[in-house]
Order: sequence, then structure tokens, then C-alpha cells
Amino acid sequence: MQATVVILTKLPGHLPIKTRLQPLLGEQGAVDFHLEALRLTISMAHQFDEKPLLATSPFEADPEPALPNMPRCTFMPIAGNDGATCLENAIENARSLAHASQPLVALGADSPDLPPERIAQALDLMPEYDVVFVPTSDGGFSCMVLRAPIAGLAQGFQYGGTAALASLQAWMESEGLKVRLLEPWDDVDTPEQYQAYRAGRA
Repeated sequence: MQATVVILTKLPGHLPIKTRLQPLLGEQGAVDFHLEALRLTISMAHQFDEKPLLATSPFEADPEPALPNMPRCTFMPIAGNDGATCLENAIENARSLAHASQPLVALGADSPDLPPERIAQALDLMPEYDVVFVPTSDGGFSCMVLRAPIAGLAQGFQYGGTAALASLQAWMESEGLKVRLLEPWDDVDTPEQYQAYRAGRA
């Protein structure tokens, strides 16, 4: 199934990048991995969207110099002072630029080996559910698929932290939305996750 894919990412040189990986990789190594992961994520997203939207922050910064040699995508700077607001604004902006009938896939650049089958499974569930998540083991999520934008999304949770997905799911359900969680797939945020990723997550 085709979808509108929006990938949220920070701009190197403007915001801190992969700080938990810097003790292992160094500051430049963490940036290099971030760019590698972003390119892989965009390439995977092409299975669902010919030209994914790359939602970049901070809003005032030109994304192209900071993100060179990205695969086929459209840059879309987004406003917001926190992750939740950026996520809501990115989804709203994506809908205005995309087909209104298509579901929306929201990704970060933190899980470059997310199997596309998870996204396909989430999209297949759209007739039955309003929102489908691929959770992470630390309480967040690596993918969110929505039937349509959700007003007030940013007030539903605190971005980051061990209760991010639980609080967001509870808020969505209190709003009458039907939510489904798939099997988890972790981001690559810590040295242990990075080493497992390089080893093929065996």
C-alpha cells in the first residue's frame, strides 16, 4: 500500500546528534552514523512513497548543506521547540502536501534496519485501526502509522522517557481512537544497540 512518509530528523551542526553514542563513536562518528542511518531510512521509505518528506529541525536552518547526498526526498523544515510539537507539525504539514486519502507513516532516523514488513503490516491494519505503532523497548516507538492527522497530538505525551508511548496511547484512546501495537523494534541510541545493529541484531 502506498502512503505519505514523513521522516523527522535533526540537522547536524545545529542541534546535538546521537549524544548517547558519542562516548563510543566520538562527535563526528555519531554525526556520520546519523547521516548513514538517515540515508538508509529514506531508501527503505521509497517502498511506500516515491519521494518521502524529510521534516528537519531547527525550522530556521537550511537543511540541504547539513544533509548532503540524501536519496530522493523533499525537505520540509518544521517549527517546534520540543519533539512532540515537531511531530504534530510534521504530520499536519505532510497532509497538506500529500494525497488526503493516503495514510501517514511517521519515522525517525534512529532505526535504519526497521523491517519494511512492519510498516506494510501497519498499513494493512488501517481499515480497522486509527493508529498503529511499532514500539521500542525503552517505552517509545520507532514508527507510527495514522489513518489521518490527529488534532492536539503534542499534548498527548512527553516526547522521550519510558512512558512516552504509554501516555500517548492512553491519550489517543481517551479521544476515541483505536490503537494497535505491533512487535517492538528498537532504535539505535546506545552503544549496546549500536553494536547489536552492526552485528546484524542477531
